Amino acid sequence: MIATAAHYKPRLTEYISDDYGLNTKSLLMKDIFTKVKSIALLENHIALIGEIGVGKKRLAQIIHKYSFLEEGPFHLFYCIDITEAKFKEAFWEHIHFENEHLQIKYEALEKAGGGILYLDQFSELSGEYMLNIVNSYIRGCNQLYKYNTSLSPRLILSISQDAFQDLAKTDVWDKLLKLLNPITIMLPPLRERKEDIPALIKSFVTEAKSSEDTWQNLSITSEAVNECKTYSWPGNVRQLKNAIHQGAVLSHGKTIESHHLPFSMNWKLPYK
Repeated sequence: MIATAAHYKPRLTEYISDDYGLNTKSLLMKDIFTKVKSIALLENHIALIGEIGVGKKRLAQIIHKYSFLEEGPFHLFYCIDITEAKFKEAFWEHIHFENEHLQIKYEALEKAGGGILYLDQFSELSGEYMLNIVNSYIRGCNQLYKYNTSLSPRLILSISQDAFQDLAKTDVWDKLLKLLNPITIMLPPLRERKEDIPALIKSFVTEAKSSEDTWQNLSITSEAVNECKTYSWPGNVRQLKNAIHQGAVLSHGKTIESHHLPFSMNWKLPYK
């Protein structure tokens, strides 16, 4: 179901560009941003698929900001190393006696009520846990929001590219599709959109400058930028951000040079 025209936000592309610190030059990302502009206004659940560090959580936050649920919460549930106790606490129903009445509680669903429930690293769960969470989500929404379905939180699933290759071959994925009917968005790795690296670096340098009073004159050489442009970035945008932060630390907040970048990117010793 599409939200009303009153919820439409024509500045979505501008916001996304600002939020990522760049006006993307990548045709792949421009295509994704165009799709997101429409998807954000729908009620469908979403599966974000991409390599670790590619920016799935950031995109989920952008979808939330420009959806009809923007006034509601963005609740993140971290799925790695989930225990049975943690799962039950978040997704199983709990009976409470309040104001002389018995009430049903679902912790995660109530924290995300009227907003987004983002299941971070969802694909790291076992198939059993994936289905248990989704089934508990559906059961809980039917109990909590049966008289006001507009408060039912929208699900966004974070799925790693590697895990998806195996997951897509299982009946677990088929069941998830039937239960949620999610819109799937595939995010490209940074090595497939290297034209965006200079603008990302500029954004991360600006962010670093604002994090330390003594880093106000922080800059980066063209040689160091070129090093970044030729690197393969297995850790994607997250790794690039960490590399720039390391460069800021090692350069004492002055000028990031090639030898300030991680050793995996530059074979030259930084000392003479």
